[in-house]
Formats: sequence, structure tokens, C-alpha cells
Amino acid sequence: MSAFLIANMAPIMFASLVVVLLLGFVALVTYALTHTSPTAGVARPTITAGDIVATLAGVAPATFDSVGVTVPGTALTPPTVLDGQPPLSRSGRPEVLFVGSEYSPFCAAERWALVVALDRFGRFGVLHNTQSAPLSVFSGIQSFSFTDTTYSSRYLTLTGVELYSDQVGADGTFTRITRLDPGEAALVARYTAQVDGAGAPATWPFVDIANRMVATTSGFSPALLVGQSQAQIAAEVAQPLAAATGPTPAPPSGAAIVAAANELSAGICLATDGAPAAVCSSKAVRSADQALGLG
Repeated sequence: MSAFLIANMAPIMFASLVVVLLLGFVALVTYALTHTSPTAGVARPTITAGDIVATLAGVAPATFDSVGVTVPGTALTPPTVLDGQPPLSRSGRPEVLFVGSEYSPFCAAERWALVVALDRFGRFGVLHNTQSAPLSVFSGIQSFSFTDTTYSSRYLTLTGVELYSDQVGADGTFTRITRLDPGEAALVARYTAQVDGAGAPATWPFVDIANRMVATTSGFSPALLVGQSQAQIAAEVAQPLAAATGPTPAPPSGAAIVAAANELSAGICLATDGAPAAVCSSKAVRSADQALGLG
């Protein structure tokens, strides 16, 4: 083959390669959004210590009431209240759907608020530890994974989907744990477009509270949690105001988690028709109702 022919075929071959790569990428994305099959070989994180689980489950009602939905000097991102949507339920009870990835710092932050909120309506039997990617802009945030989590409640069900782990595979990407089923993918696509605008890409975390409330990011900046251990964060959640105003004030992370949990609790109360009354009629939830325009 002459040098002239090779030189003229090179651009065509390159263009063909680009088209093949693009088609392959589209196929992978489509498969990821429409199939579910766990990836074998992903090392599961350790079980969260019982004292951490107990601390988060034991946050006093007065603590929720004293924090409300404002944290001085800290911006919060409230969830979006939905109207006129078909109910989302599982096993005859309202369903809370969480979609995230273990490596994501925004997922790491949102899980703290969601765990604290859900503890007001039921109890976690098993949680697992994880941390966000160490090379992220908000690196190494200590949090939880909802993979293989057990949660029981009289009022609702929890579906936790972690798409990717915090472990990097041989190809340099985070290891996939599972995939969305078609129904979950449809919910993510529908409400991401409704909250973030048509054509907006799906981002994590995604929290759907029975199609009554949706969050497409964390309720507060993950920066508040950087550099703290899981035990430190849990202690600040238990006593958020004391932690932020003591002799050596901690970041207002505990107060931010409680405030975000109050807003998520208001959404859960919408889904459960105000049950249990002790939570849903509390000062904290009423403050969240007012802030979110729920009356």
C-alpha cells in the first residue's frame, strides 16, 4: 500500500474509531440505567459500631426543636416538595428511595441527614461504614453505605441503592456495586428533570420520599465534615449547639445534619399522613413545614 493511500486513509480510520467509541459509551450508559446485576468481588465495608448507631438513634426531640432548619453562617439546600405525583410505596407502606455512590462526598453528607431523619420513624439494624474518595475536593468524608443495610419501621420502607463503591478497580475507575432497575431509573430521570431542569444529567445523591419530596444533592456542604471521624460527627449530632459553641468550637456539622434531617422528616410526615404524631407535630417539623411552604 502506498504512503499516499495510507496518509489519506488515516483521518477516515480515526473518525470511525471515534464513532465506535461514542456508540460504545452510549450503550454502556443505557445499560447502566436499565439493568441491575451486582458486581462480584467488591469488598464490603465494615459494620458500623453499635455505639454510633445508638447515638444517632438517640438524638433528643429537644435537639431537633432547638436547631430547627437554620444554621447561622451555613447555607442549606432544601429538598423540593412535589405535588400531584402518584404515590411511591413498597410492601404497602410509603417508600424512601436513596440512590448514591460510596465514593461521592455529597452522598456521604446526605446519608448522615437521612439516617438521622429515618431514625425518628424506625430503627437501623445494620449500617456499614464508608468514606468518600480521598482525592475528591471534599476528601475522605466518613459516612455510611446503604448496601446491605437493614431498617425496620411501622410507617415506611427504605430502599438504598449504592451504584459504585469507594474502591478503585484495575481500570482506574470506581468499582460498580449494582445498577438501577427500570422503575428506579425512570424516577431518577423524571424528578431530576423536574428539579434541575429538562436535560439535566442525573447526579448523586438522589432521595425520593414517596414521590412527595425529592433531593438531588446534599442538604449542606460536605466541607463541614472534612477531617472529622465518624465518632466526632455523631457526637456533634447528639449535641450540635454545644459542639459549635464550646471552648474549642467544632464546625457546625452537627447542626447542619439535624437541620437537614428536620426537612427530610417533614417530607416523610407528608408521606405517612402525619404519623407518628410525636414527630410530625413537633416544633422541629412544623418549622420545616413553614420553611418548605407546607403550612
